[in-house]
Amino acid sequence: MNGRDLPCKIVEDSGTVFLTLLRKSNGKVIFREIHKNDVFSVTRMGESEKVLYMQDEMLGNIYSSDEMRYYLAGENDARQNFNAWPTFIVGFFLCAGSSLVGGDGYITAVAPPIVYTLVQLIPKVKIREKTMSHPEYKYNDLYADGYEPPARTRKISRAMEGGFLGSATGVLCWFLFLKK
Repeated sequence: MNGRDLPCKIVEDSGTVFLTLLRKSNGKVIFREIHKNDVFSVTRMGESEKVLYMQDEMLGNIYSSDEMRYYLAGENDARQNFNAWPTFIVGFFLCAGSSLVGGDGYITAVAPPIVYTLVQLIPKVKIREKTMSHPEYKYNDLYADGYEPPARTRKISRAMEGGFLGSATGVLCWFLFLKK
């Protein structure tokens, strides 16, 4: 239910939980329990896809299974393709400059990164065509609803990283070069 495909072997199905064998990227095999309400669908070797997701507004599942496919595609594309490095770079230089000008004050070292991070909550996330896995998603609101939360999270974390790193760099430069 997070837009990711998880290749694994289902060892046991207890009705509410799958017990799976999962191979990690380092080659190690682990057992993992996965609750069925966290799974959209299951595709076993040689079988067709079995959709486990059901629309139930009492549980918060407000979309039909076809609509949920678009939502999950948006989540997956945002996780794989959204690039927030411009936000990091702008935050780095903006906060480095403001803390360098402000000197060694705590307010000038801490406030700019916090303000810059909070400002990133205001603009909407832009979905560029090159980040979409399929062109049919271009004007789909459900895709955009799925794309926005992971992209926003990445944008805010990059803003915070760039802001605080820039602020620390600005204060360090002030101590090294401008302190009299």
